[in-house]
Amino acid sequence: MKRRRIGSVVCVMWLLFALQTAAVNVKSQGSPPDKPAEQTFKNIQVLKGLPSSQLYPVMWFIRDSLGVHCDYCHVKQGTDLDKGWTWESDDKPQKVRAREMMRMVLDVNRATFGGGQAVTCYSCHRGSTDVARAVPLPPLAFTSTEAAGKGGALPTAEQILSRYVAAVGGRDAASKFGATLLKGTLERRVGSKGKIEIATSEIEVVVKAPDKYLRTMKTPQGVTAHGLNGAVGWIRNNNDSRRASAEELARLRSAAALYDAVKVTEPPAQLRVIGTEKIGDRETYVVALTVDPKTTKLYFFDTQTGLLLRQTTNTSTMIAPLAEQVDFEDYREVDGVKLPFTLRTSDVDAFSPSTRRFTEIKHSGAVDDAVFNMPAAPK
Repeated sequence: MKRRRIGSVVCVMWLLFALQTAAVNVKSQGSPPDKPAEQTFKNIQVLKGLPSSQLYPVMWFIRDSLGVHCDYCHVKQGTDLDKGWTWESDDKPQKVRAREMMRMVLDVNRATFGGGQAVTCYSCHRGSTDVARAVPLPPLAFTSTEAAGKGGALPTAEQILSRYVAAVGGRDAASKFGATLLKGTLERRVGSKGKIEIATSEIEVVVKAPDKYLRTMKTPQGVTAHGLNGAVGWIRNNNDSRRASAEELARLRSAAALYDAVKVTEPPAQLRVIGTEKIGDRETYVVALTVDPKTTKLYFFDTQTGLLLRQTTNTSTMIAPLAEQVDFEDYREVDGVKLPFTLRTSDVDAFSPSTRRFTEIKHSGAVDDAVFNMPAAPK
């Protein structure tokens, strides 16, 4: 990896604070402003002002950084992980300590790094509740850094983007088709603390436009469907059919975008080439896009084929960076368009990693817009 990285800075962080009392239930068609966490959850003391939709991801980041489960800090009765939580309780000393550590991290970043996010819990914990206090012996041998940065000049963002568009079949190659239909399987983690398994379900996806998306999934418990039609997102299961919350709506839009033939549409002037990086045995050009002051996307283009192999989204929050990653694999040609038949997604939630493996992808012009409408609730 030839990009610069900020080094780890000494940081001690235990865990958590107050969590859930109620979920946001959005009734309107659009996405209302995200309420501060203290207006949605109980006993928020340190992270006041954090958007409610970021609270769970921040907790997952901290949980995974320490290699623990939620009951490390939160009061829990019984063994059923869906019940018995008293999230707002301060009875556990780890939770009190966690608040002290959060304040320390905020103070260190503010005083030493100008408010930047140089220090997080992962800087020192690396998956453990303890932090290393000494260099392990024998120490690692020194390696030369003279070769770092050497090599030919990097291509421009415009050159990389043009090659990518040509590699997938051209910017207009997929627009002549009315819709894309996909069939395959979804592999995802299920289970609970200490007992995680991989579940495989059959899925079918229909995408007609960035705002017209339908995914149907068959599980042993029944059939679920997630849909998007314009400004309205919805979720249907065996028991209910409801509008998507603001956070769910954003995820539906992101999911629909995964199936665009051309996934990078920003003008080259907004993109910057920041280096190269290896993904497996493939060398890639890394191209950055600043979405807003707190959000950066990175695109990884194969230096040989020009195809997009990975995209990451990094969102800076008050206490921790939240990362999302999508890997695109097994590209095949469908009606003159190169599409990935395998998509791997992950984020800071340990239960979020999933793999979509498609066995069939085809284009169709005869998909009625009505299929994207929210269905009635089951009777």
